Amino acid sequence: MERVYPGVLDFIDGLERLPTAEAAWAAFMEFSRSFGLAFGGLADMPGPTEKIEDTLLCLSWPEEWRKRYFENNYIVSDPAQIHLSNSVDPYTWDQMLDYPAYTKAQRRIVEEASEFGLVAGFIIPIIGLRTGPAMVTVAGTNRALSVRERAELQLAAIYAHSRIRSLSGSRRQHTTAPLSPRERECLQWVAAGKSDWEIGEILTISEKTANVHIERAKRKYGVTTRAQAIVQALRSGDIRF
Repeated sequence: MERVYPGVLDFIDGLERLPTAEAAWAAFMEFSRSFGLAFGGLADMPGPTEKIEDTLLCLSWPEEWRKRYFENNYIVSDPAQIHLSNSVDPYTWDQMLDYPAYTKAQRRIVEEASEFGLVAGFIIPIIGLRTGPAMVTVAGTNRALSVRERAELQLAAIYAHSRIRSLSGSRRQHTTAPLSPRERECLQWVAAGKSDWEIGEILTISEKTANVHIERAKRKYGVTTRAQAIVQALRSGDIRF
């Protein structure tokens, strides 16, 4: 499928200049549509006494599907949400439904979504130490995301989530300890696709030491994955492409 869309780094650069959370979400949905995924949502996972309406930050769904989903409290049984406990990595709806444990009633939620144009979907878990579990979900007609397309959507979603939280004021205020020069160097090379062993060779340190610097940087940013650390480092100017 031929597509013309801005590179993910161009998207990130443009996102930083947007003044409102609504504008940031609109930009992310425009980016997602270029992959054949025209619908989406961004939400924290509700606690025991909360509904999804209480924790939803952004939603772009057909109105009738939104109404049915909320009225039936589908979030409790939705495999897209339940599967977060099985994976911290992004997953498609097809991958999710490969798990045999989901009941017919749970699978029916996904089938009903297709009535409104949400035929296939991609879920990006956001596991933050400060913000708790959240997810960005995009859906549409494209079932055939390539490895590169999945990576681009993941990075765009992580950055959009961070930017929207910042603009909406929903992120808890915090003071981040500055990265050390070596931590910045290691993250810069992680962003370039280097392994811990390769970083050790480049910086003349051991593979274990390189890993320690990267893990310290992740803790300082309050994130759990390297991709999230790269996004935070780019956003704060600690590293550059």
